[in-house]
Amino acid sequence: MHNVHINMNEFTNASRVLKQVKSLIKAEVFKKITIIALGSKELPKHEHIAQDIELYRINLITRNLPKSLPFQLIKYIEFLIRCLLLMKELKPRVVNAHALGVLPICFLAKKLFGASLVYDAHELETEQVGGMNLRKRLSKKLERKLIHSADMTLVVSESIADWYANEYNIARPPVVLNAPNTRELKINNHFREQLGIREDQIILLYQGGLMPGRGVHLILEAFKQRKDDKVVAVFMGYGPLEADIKAAAQQHNNIYFFPAVAPQVVLDYTASADMGIHLIQNTCLNHNYCMPNKLFEYAMAGLPVLVSNMKDMSALVTRYAMGAVISDFSAEGINQAVDNFLEQDLTRMKANAYQAACENAWEVQEQKMLAAYQQLLNKA
Repeated sequence: MHNVHINMNEFTNASRVLKQVKSLIKAEVFKKITIIALGSKELPKHEHIAQDIELYRINLITRNLPKSLPFQLIKYIEFLIRCLLLMKELKPRVVNAHALGVLPICFLAKKLFGASLVYDAHELETEQVGGMNLRKRLSKKLERKLIHSADMTLVVSESIADWYANEYNIARPPVVLNAPNTRELKINNHFREQLGIREDQIILLYQGGLMPGRGVHLILEAFKQRKDDKVVAVFMGYGPLEADIKAAAQQHNNIYFFPAVAPQVVLDYTASADMGIHLIQNTCLNHNYCMPNKLFEYAMAGLPVLVSNMKDMSALVTRYAMGAVISDFSAEGINQAVDNFLEQDLTRMKANAYQAACENAWEVQEQKMLAAYQQLLNKA
C-alpha cells in the first residue's frame, strides 16, 4: 500500500512527520510513503529520505507572484492541481493532510482516487492569535465542513482532542504527542567549555526560534535585572531577535548567545544546561492547549523546566514535579520562579523530567499511532 503525506511548507524542519513516516514503514503498515511539499530553488525537487520513503517538492510557476490574497489563491490552485496530478500517478491508499490548508487537497484525493483521509492536526489552527477576522471565519467553516470526511484525525494534546470532539461532534481523536525518541541520559558540558561559563554557575537554557511571542525579551529583561551571575541564561537558536541577544550579552555577564546546531546533536547541547525555559503568552486556545516538542526535548536531556501557565504544559510539569509554572508572565515573574527553583532539589527534578520524557517518548506515541492506523485500515 502507498501512503502520501502533504505539507504546505518546504519540509526543512518537520521532525514530527519524519518520525511518523519512519514508524509506519518500520511497522510495515505501508510499503511505500511519499511526502509532497513546496519547493524552492535552493532545495532538491526529489529526495530519498529513507528506504521506501521519498520526498517530492513542487516548484510553483506562480511562486513569485505577490502575496496578496488573490495571488495567494492562484498559487494554492496550482499546488492543488499539481498535487492531484502527482497522486493520480502514485495511487495512494491513504492520504495525510498535515495542516488545514491542505485538507481540501486530501479531500479531493479521497473523492477522486478512493483513498482514506487522515487529518493530522499539528495545532489548533482555527483558534490561533487574532480576532474573528475573515480568514479565521473561513478556516473555521472549512474545517467544520471537511473534518467529517476524514477517516481519522490525529491531534497533539489531550485538550485539543477534547476540543475537536466537542466542537465538531466527532469521536475523540487519538493523541500523538510530538515527543523525541528515547535517549540515554548523558550529561555534557559544551556551553561551559565553549562559552567560558564557570562550573558553579547554573545554566538556564532557551532553545529554539529567536522570535517574538516566545518570551525572549522577557527573559532578557529578567536577567538584566538580576543582581548576580549565579544563574546565567543561554539562548541557543536563530531568528530575528539574535541581534538583541548578542547586544545584551555584550553588556551583561549573565547572558550568552549560542548559534543553532544540527538537529542530530541538539540534545547533546541541551544536556549541557541545568534547566530549560519555554514561554508562550496565553493569548488564544491554540497556545493554552499546546504541548510543544521543546518541552519533551528539555525533559529527555534531563532538564527540569520553567513553563508559562498553559493548561496542558503546566499539567505535565506539575504531575511529574519536573519544574515550575510561571503564573506572572513578566520579567519579575521569571526571576521569582528562578529564585524559587534554586531552593528546590534540582537533582530530583532532573530525574523526574527524564522519567516524564521516557514515559511519553516517541516509542510510546508510536504505538498509539500504529494502533489508530490499524483500526483505520481494518475498517476500510
